[in-house]
Parts: sequence; C-alpha cells; structure tokens
Amino acid sequence: MGLDMYLRLERSTRYDEPEITELPMLGKLPAPLARVVCMGMQWRKANQIHGWFVRNVQDDEDDCASYGVARSDLLVLLEACRSVLANRKLAAKLLPPAEGFFFGRYEYDDNYFLDVQETADGLAKLLDAVPEGSDWYFEYQSSW
Repeated sequence: MGLDMYLRLERSTRYDEPEITELPMLGKLPAPLARVVCMGMQWRKANQIHGWFVRNVQDDEDDCASYGVARSDLLVLLEACRSVLANRKLAAKLLPPAEGFFFGRYEYDDNYFLDVQETADGLAKLLDAVPEGSDWYFEYQSSW
C-alpha cells in the first residue's frame, strides 16, 4: 500500500488515413477513431510532487480521481523542481511534503531531492517529446 501517482498522455486520433491504420504494440486500430493512452511518468510515494498536483491542479481535492493537466502547469512544476534543486532552502515553500496515510517520508532528505530530480528530468524529456500545440493531453491520477 502507499501513494502511487501517474501522469498519462492521451489522445483521440483519426486513423482512417492510410498512414495511421496501425500503431506499434497496439496493432490494427478499430475505425474510425481510437483513444490512445500512454504512460508519461509515474512515481511512488513522492508526496511533495503529489501535493503540488493537489494544490495546483486538483483545487485541493485529494480524491484519487483523474485530472486534466495543462502543459503550462507542467512547465510551472518543472520550474519549481529546478528552483528547489538549485536552492534547497526553497523546498518547504515550493514543494512541501503532503501528508497522508502511507504517503511516505516527510523529511527533506536525499530521497526527497532524488524524487525532485527525477521529476525534473522526466518532465523535461516528456515536454520535449510532446510538441506544444499537439493533440495529446495530460492527465494526473493518484492512488492510495
């Protein structure tokens, strides 16, 4: 048990055009639309990141539901992570730990900063891979 977190990419795509009738690992797609879901990132007990999503995306509602996340929100989270990594004294202000049952540790220790580093690295790669203005959208969901 514990806090599991997922950032998914989703899109509905038309594939009745010849070049998109199949997708690798999914095979032939049913016509005329397909909903494609990919895992963008996932975390385990990174409660400071979860707390950020609850405060900034979920309107303080911590209910394990799926929430759409704007690209601009992910850029703000990326900047918060980079700021904390550049100046650890900002951690309590920008990415405080979120408390909850089985949410993990609440200390600003090496694991805390490792989660922040992995989040910054993962978001940078994800945002580079998904061009601005594309028809992919992001969803965040937690489970605990």
